[in-house]
Order: sequence, then structure tokens, then C-alpha cells
Amino acid sequence: MQQKITVIYAYRNRDFERVRLSLQSLQNQSNQNFEVQFIDYGSEQHFAKSIKDVVESYSFATYHYVAHKGLLWNKSKALNYGISQTESDYVVLSDIDVVFATHFIDYCLNIAKPNQFLLFKIGYLPKDVEANQIEERRFLDLKPTHFGDTFGIGLFYNKALKEVKGLDPFFHFYGSEDEDLNSRLIEKGYTLNRCEENLLLHQWHPRFAEGNDDTLSVVPRLKNIQRINQRHYLWNKALKHTKHRDVKNWNHVYTMHDESILNKPETTLFLNTIKAHVTHFLDYGINDYYDKVIKVVFKEDDYYRSLKYKAKTLLHKETQPYVSLKYVNDRLLEAIIFKYRHANYAFYVVSDKKEIHFTIDLKTI
Repeated sequence: MQQKITVIYAYRNRDFERVRLSLQSLQNQSNQNFEVQFIDYGSEQHFAKSIKDVVESYSFATYHYVAHKGLLWNKSKALNYGISQTESDYVVLSDIDVVFATHFIDYCLNIAKPNQFLLFKIGYLPKDVEANQIEERRFLDLKPTHFGDTFGIGLFYNKALKEVKGLDPFFHFYGSEDEDLNSRLIEKGYTLNRCEENLLLHQWHPRFAEGNDDTLSVVPRLKNIQRINQRHYLWNKALKHTKHRDVKNWNHVYTMHDESILNKPETTLFLNTIKAHVTHFLDYGINDYYDKVIKVVFKEDDYYRSLKYKAKTLLHKETQPYVSLKYVNDRLLEAIIFKYRHANYAFYVVSDKKEIHFTIDLKTI
């Protein structure tokens, strides 16, 4: 029986045109023995509706909406769900920014071996290349500014991915989840090879790290997250792990039904930004609600920005320490990543950035 490939995408709140161009490059493949599992991990509904229509217009693609918009972006969980949904012999883990050469699938089917995995290099298109140029020009006529190796866009033996339980769900936002997977596969005995042929192009977009992690933003951001992710990868590598610690939950995802549970909290708490109050609640007080759905509203105390408080601080006079909402933001995000990453929760910075709302079903920890 001829082998088959599944291409898996992880997606959240991105423009549909780059997705369409990526899927169209698969539509144009010389070998059609593949399928696509497209995992939408908690997009806002206006994004989800548009992207669902695009994905389902291709007969080879299956759209899945998992998680919900209150959960932090977790590429590992999205890809792991896709891995769990496929029975194909081989899997290509892709990004939605990728444009494939027309013989990409044929190349993969010819080179695939169960004892190895293959990482591709990619050409980075300049910012001024427009969608119609990508669609109308031949792949070889598109001129990237440079090429680079990838760590996460690769061809994998499906059984190997399931053997190591996919990607580590510890990793949030962006960074190091791909290197961690590769390291654990190598530790398990699989051989890493690199493709030197130019088979992929990358559609330009701003880098995640270009945002300002020192200020509070409505889109969740955590200062130093890429260093935390890197440290976790190096920790796993030093201990020669082949499986990550979260094997029990490796492919578990929440749904929109789970989001509806959070919309009816049993208890609502209001906390201002006195440092002792924030610290005590996150490190101790929250545990007293272990069997409940609770909502916590953090609001920056006006006194924190008052001239009186600033003067006392400058003069080193004794005063109750206050913190910014950015401090609360980072403490909460760290708590989610380290303690509540498998719980059903919702994290929101309200649009005026004067409050943070955190709801969690503590029964799901």
C-alpha cells in the first residue's frame, strides 16, 4: 500500500490570505497522496469563521477548532492534537506562512524513512512580495532575501512522534518547542537529516519578539518567555529525556463548551495591586477554592500612580508596596505556565488595560 503524508498546521488569529496561499501550493502538488489537518487553537470567532471557510474549500483539508480564546497560545498542544488525529505513515509539521514547491510531497514520499526525521531549509521572501505575485509566479521565480535552517518544519515518522508523546506542552507563546522535540527524538534513537534542496518559501511577517515585553498589552505577552522556554529545552536535553513530563495530557485540548463553564463562575474576587495581596493570593489563597470555578479581577490601585506614593518611595519612607498591572500580568502568566497549563482557564487584559480578568476551573488542575 502506498504511503501517505499528513500536513499539520497550528493556527491562531492570523490573516486568511497567507493560509490560502499555503494551501494553494499544496493544491498544486504533483503528487496528491496527502491530507491536511488544520488546527485552529482558540481563534477569535471572526478569524475562525473566515479561516474555516478557506480551509474547507480544499477537499484534502480538515478544519478543527479546539481550545478557546481565553487560553494562552500553545503551539505544542495544537500540533499534538493534530498528530493524534492522523493515522498516516508520515507527518509534516508546517507553519501557515510556508509556500511549498510543487514537488514537495513527491520528494517527501521518496525520501521518508521510519528511522529518521528530516528538517527543511526555507527561503525568506521580502516584505514587498505581494500575494498575487506568490500565486501567479512559478516557485523558482520567487526570490528570497536569504535562506535559513528550520527547527520545526520537518518530515516525521508518525509512530516516532507518538512514541515521544509529541511536543512538550510546557512551551507557551514561541520558542524552543521544536528544538526540544528534535532533541528527544535523537535521544530516542532517531537520526536527524537536513534537506539541502530549496522546497519551501516563507511569507514575510513581523517577528513575535518585536513587541515590547516591558509594557502591558491586550495580547498576552510575558517578559523573558523565550529565555524560560530555552531553559526548559536545555533542562530536558541535559536530563536526556525522550518523553516530556506531561505525557498524560499530551494531546488533551479544551473546547468552546469548556469556555462556557468559565462564563458562570461560582465565586468572584476583586484584588487591587498591593504586592502582598497579589503574592499571597497567587501563592496561597487561590488553593482555598480548589473545588470551584473562580473569577479574579485585578485592578491597579490609583494610589500606585499618585504623587504621594512616588514621593514616599523616593524618600524610602515606610509604605505598603504596590505593583503595576504589568507585574500582575507576568506573575499570572508564569503561574499559568508552571502550575495551571492543563487547567481550564481564561486570561484577559481588558481593552483599556486597567484590569486583568482571570477565571479558572480549579477542579481541572
